[in-house]
Amino acid sequence: MVEKFNRLKNRFFSMPTRFSSKTIPFALLATLIVSFGLLVKDLGFYQDDWHHIYFGHTLGLSRMWDMFLYDGRPLAAVLYILGFKVLGFAPLHWHISTLALRALTILFTWLIFRGIWPEYRRQVAWAALLFVVYPIFKLQPLAVAYTVHWTGYLLFVVSIWAMVQSIRKPRWYWGYFGLALLTCGLHLAFIEYFSGVELARPFILWLLLSEEDQTTRSRIQKTLRLWLPFLLVLVAFYIYRIYLIPQPEPGYARNVPTVLFDLFNAPLPTAIKLVQDILQDVLYLLVTAWNNVFTPDLFKITQPANFKILLIAIGAGFALFFYLRRLESGEDQETETRRPWYRSALWLGLVLTVIGPIPAWVTGQSVSQDNPLWSGRLGMASMIGASLVLIAVLEFLVKDIKVRTIVLVILVTYSLSWHLLYTNLYRWSWDKQTWFFHQLYWRAPYIEPNTALLSDEEIFPYMGEYPTAFALGNLYPKYDGSLSVNYWFYSLLRRFNDQRADLISGLPFEYKIGFGRFSGNSLDSLVIHFAPEMDQCLWVLRPEDTQVRALPVITREIAVISDLERIKPGAPEPYSFPTQIFGERSQDSWCYFYQQADLARQFKDWSRVVELWQAAGAMDLKPHNGVEYLPFIEGFAYQREWQGAQELTLQANKLTLAMDKILCPTWQRIAAETIPSPEREQAIARIKDKVGCSE
Repeated sequence: MVEKFNRLKNRFFSMPTRFSSKTIPFALLATLIVSFGLLVKDLGFYQDDWHHIYFGHTLGLSRMWDMFLYDGRPLAAVLYILGFKVLGFAPLHWHISTLALRALTILFTWLIFRGIWPEYRRQVAWAALLFVVYPIFKLQPLAVAYTVHWTGYLLFVVSIWAMVQSIRKPRWYWGYFGLALLTCGLHLAFIEYFSGVELARPFILWLLLSEEDQTTRSRIQKTLRLWLPFLLVLVAFYIYRIYLIPQPEPGYARNVPTVLFDLFNAPLPTAIKLVQDILQDVLYLLVTAWNNVFTPDLFKITQPANFKILLIAIGAGFALFFYLRRLESGEDQETETRRPWYRSALWLGLVLTVIGPIPAWVTGQSVSQDNPLWSGRLGMASMIGASLVLIAVLEFLVKDIKVRTIVLVILVTYSLSWHLLYTNLYRWSWDKQTWFFHQLYWRAPYIEPNTALLSDEEIFPYMGEYPTAFALGNLYPKYDGSLSVNYWFYSLLRRFNDQRADLISGLPFEYKIGFGRFSGNSLDSLVIHFAPEMDQCLWVLRPEDTQVRALPVITREIAVISDLERIKPGAPEPYSFPTQIFGERSQDSWCYFYQQADLARQFKDWSRVVELWQAAGAMDLKPHNGVEYLPFIEGFAYQREWQGAQELTLQANKLTLAMDKILCPTWQRIAAETIPSPEREQAIARIKDKVGCSE
C-alpha cells in the first residue's frame, strides 16, 4: 500500500509544473462539457422546442418559413430547414449541435480577448473561463429553440474576432474585414439579440488603436472610419426591422420597439422607466444573478443526483485550481510602468454589459423583472461583458494571486454545479414527457382532430400549455397543411377554475398563438390525470370516473365531459409512433398492459382485457393503485369469470382508500348488463358484503 501511494505521489509531482497557454482551449472545452454535456444523452425537447419540431416534422419543412415569419425572424428558417435535414428530429443530435455552437462561441470569445490583450494571457483565460459558466442563461437544454441564438452569438463573436485581426494583421486586412462584415450582416439577419452589443465595436477599435502613435483626434477619426461600414449594416438592419420586415397577416407585429417610439411621444416617463430598467438589469447581471448559484440544494446529498453533482463539483474545483496555478501567465514580462489590465477590461466590460440588453429594453422587456427562467435569454449578449467586469474587479481588489485563483475557482465551481442541478431537472422533465406520450399512444392510437386534453394542472416541468399542445401535434398525423392545430392542452385550474359549469354545458375553445391556432369545444375533450410520481399510470378518464376519490376535485367534476369516442383504434392511414422524436420505452411495464386494457375496455374487447391481465401476471407486473384494476375487473366480469372479478375487486379495495365509491357503481353496472347466473349472484353478494356497497 505504501509503495502504491509513493508511486501515485511521484506521478502527481512529476506532472508538468507549467501548462502552456495552448492548453487553454482544452480547459475551456472541458469546463463546458462538465457543465452542460454530462447529461446530454438524457435530455429531450422542452417549451419552445416543440413548435419548431411540430412545424418541421408534422407540417413539413416548407412551413418553417411561415413559423419564422410569425416569429419575426424570417431568415432564421434557413437554419432550421438545413438543421432538420442534417440532424433530423433526434434530441441528442440537436443537443450536441447546440453544445458545439456554444463551444465555438467560447473559443472565439477567448480569441477576441487574446487579440485585444495579447500580453495578458492569464487574465483573458480567466475571463473566458467565467464566460463558459456565467449564470444568466438557464435554457441550454432547449437545444432546438436556441440554435438560432447560439448561431447568432457565434457569428457575432467571429465578426468581432475578424475585426480585431484586421487591425492586428494589416497584411490580411481586407480578408478579415470582409469576413467581419459578412458575419455581422448574417447574425443580424438571423436574430436581433446581438444588435445591441454591435455598438461595442468603436470601443474595441479605440482600444486596439491605443497602441499606435497618433493624436487623440486622429485616433477618433480612424476609429469612426473603421466602424462606419459596420454602423451602416446596423442602421440598415434597424430600418429593415422596424419598417420593412414582412408581416404574416395585417396588423400582426412582434417585438415592436415600443419604448423607442414612446421616447418621442412621452419622453420623460419613458426615460425614467428606461433608466430604472437599465440600472436594475445591470445590477442583476453583475451581482444578483449569482444569488441562484450559491444554493443550498447542492448539499442535499440524500438525493443521489445531488450527491453525484457535489462530487463532480469538488473534483472539478480541485482540477481547475491545479490547472490555473500552473498555467503560464506571461506576467514575468510585465513591468511596473505598464498600464494595469483591469482598467481597460473594466470599462470595456461595463460597456458590453450595459448595451447587451438594448434589444430587450426597446421592446419593453427586462432581464431582471420578467420570469427569471425565460428572461435570462435577454442577458445572453451581456455575458461576455459581465465576465470581463468580474475578473477585472477581482484583479483590482485581490492582490494575492493564490487567493484570486481560489475566488475564481469557487465562482466557476458553484456556477458549474448550478448548471448541472437544473439540467438534471430538465432530464426528469423529459423522462416524464416520454412516459406520458408513450402511454397516451398506447391508450389512444389516434384521436380525432379538434380535441382538447384537460388536466387539473400543467403536467410537465419546463413546459406549459402551448408547448404540450405542439408536442401532442407530433404524436399523431395531420392530414392537411393548415396552421390550425389538431390538439390542445389546458390546465383546468389555470384556465377554467371559475368556469366549471360552462365547461360541463359546452364551452367553445379558441386559442391563437401567432403561428398556431386551435378551435374546439369542451364537450369534445378528454380529461386526463397523470401522476407517475405516485406510481400511477396515465389515466384517460371516463364520465363514470367522477366517483374516483384519488382524483383532484376539479378533475372529478369535469370528468363527466370526457368523450372517449374521440379515441379511435388507429389512424385513417397507416402511421407509426414517432420514435425518432420520443424515443423508445419498453412495453414490459405495467402501464403498457393497463393502457392496452383500457383501450380494449373502451371497445368492449373483453377477451383481450383478460389476456392482457394474464400476460402482465406472467411478468409479475401489477398495479400500484386500485383504480388501475377497473378495466380488468370489468373484463373478467363480462367474460363471466366471476371468481377472477371478485379477487381483483377485493385487491383494489384493499390497495387504495375510498375505492368503494367507484367499485360499487361498477358492480351495479355489471349487474345490469350481464346475464344472471348463480355464480354471478354469489359474486355480487360477496362484493356488496366485503366492499360495503348498499342496495
